[in-house]
Amino acid sequence: KVSFNIKGGYKNQKNYAFFVNNILNSPGAVGANLQGFEYGNSFGIAYDDLKTLSLGGELKFDINKDSNIGFSGEFNSYSTKDLEEAWHLPTFKIGADANFKITEKWFAGANVFFVGERYGKENILITDEFANQTMLSQKLTLDSYFDINAKVLYKYNERISGYVKLNNIAGQNYMRYANYPVQGFQFL
Repeated sequence: KVSFNIKGGYKNQKNYAFFVNNILNSPGAVGANLQGFEYGNSFGIAYDDLKTLSLGGELKFDINKDSNIGFSGEFNSYSTKDLEEAWHLPTFKIGADANFKITEKWFAGANVFFVGERYGKENILITDEFANQTMLSQKLTLDSYFDINAKVLYKYNERISGYVKLNNIAGQNYMRYANYPVQGFQFL
């Protein structure tokens, strides 16, 4: 059995909340006593109107009633009113997932996805030894990334089950947001 879903749309959102990096204070300044959040590792919110034109689709194959394989993709085009870019929003995403019932008690699943480039902005406040301050602003291109996750579940009975879950199997230390890397390989 095969099912599919094709979708397209246009959204006009007022005051959309974008994650933007807080100002990074220069740690080399004389007398700098920086707080933990002043090293470029925290975010604020910037509000702007966002228009999104999107096109996407999904294709799913049911192997049997408890097992399936699916593929999906999405393309987005953004425009903002005041901001330079739609910060941290990807132009495209593609993915695939699979879920299998191996026996009455064993289940397995995996998903893989690819997210395209996004843009971030870094504002650096430079303070020299005479306490003069200069604000530098630069647009960052965040690399696209690829991720693989897998899980195995054992269902002992209706009330007791156990599982093993592996995330970011490829071990990529990609940036989901500017200056905010995800954890590498994870085992749960």
